[in-house]
Amino acid sequence: MALNPSGTAAGTGESRMAGWTRRRVLGHLSVAGLTAGGGWTAAAPAQPGTDITFFVMADPQIHLDKWGTAGTERTIDTMNALPGRPFPFGGVVAEPRAVVICGDLVDDAADPRHWRCYERLFSPNGRARLRFRVIEGIGNHDLTAESATGFSVIQREVVARHQRRDGPEKLFYDARGYHHSWDWGALHLVQLHLFPGREPRPVYDRPAAWNNPAGSLDFLMADLKERVGDTGRPVILLWHYGLRGWGLEKWWTPEDLSRLREAIAPYNIVLILHGHEHAYARYEWEGYPVIMAPSPQFDRDPKRPDLESTPKGFLVVRVTGDRLQVACHQAGDWGETWERTITLGKETAPEPR
Repeated sequence: MALNPSGTAAGTGESRMAGWTRRRVLGHLSVAGLTAGGGWTAAAPAQPGTDITFFVMADPQIHLDKWGTAGTERTIDTMNALPGRPFPFGGVVAEPRAVVICGDLVDDAADPRHWRCYERLFSPNGRARLRFRVIEGIGNHDLTAESATGFSVIQREVVARHQRRDGPEKLFYDARGYHHSWDWGALHLVQLHLFPGREPRPVYDRPAAWNNPAGSLDFLMADLKERVGDTGRPVILLWHYGLRGWGLEKWWTPEDLSRLREAIAPYNIVLILHGHEHAYARYEWEGYPVIMAPSPQFDRDPKRPDLESTPKGFLVVRVTGDRLQVACHQAGDWGETWERTITLGKETAPEPR
């Protein structure tokens, strides 16, 4: 069952709630090339390779019988039309490099109807209802008993879809073509699917061999060493499970968290993005800013199939110059925004060893 959007906790950076804040008014003026004083102004140019926009969502979790897809389809239509519209931080929303999805693509991996529907909505090459390319992650609902030692049908489909991508960025994969990372300018992104770990995690203290991270922590460590090294480049990490509240208590062990802290400590981790709770939230974990991406729809009541689901939201992430900016777009309008200054480091990755 999808959760309603929750409030947020204080985090690193600067935040503005929805509404006509001074920043938002100035942003709309800047679209027309105006300042608050009525004069013309030119936006400060971004450094080369650091003008990057991408969208993020989580948990489309397609289930035709329970919830339908009306809300998700309307959110997709909003995403398709958003480029060129005013952005809360000034200027307009650029065409996104891609849409990153943080897991739970379908609700029931054993029912092929849901995956076929998902394919009509999202494509790695932008040839679906969503006109932008997607880079997909896996969540717990995409797993089956096969995931204990191998891959579920959804995992296999995602691996195959990645191999058919025709996007400009090169994805760096693990040995099975599953976990992956890529570069957008100076920015390095790492998709770890379920969560960064080594062993399957129990669920509420019950054994759950299917809840298998598939070597994601080892991939993360190797990838950061090889692709980032000591360059100081900014890194964004993406996976499915959260790092707060019941998401933390249910899905992680102290050993997982200790290993994760140790693995990322030497690097310039500027943001962690995840899904799982179907809501937007912003908080901190161990001093790192974390943002939970919402699901694209408010699910209808399964007992009322006559009522359609309604649109919810997604994130717009922009790196321009040394500013990392995130705006949540919810149910047709801008919600909370957040930004921080980041260190770009060197723009080139170390030579692979």
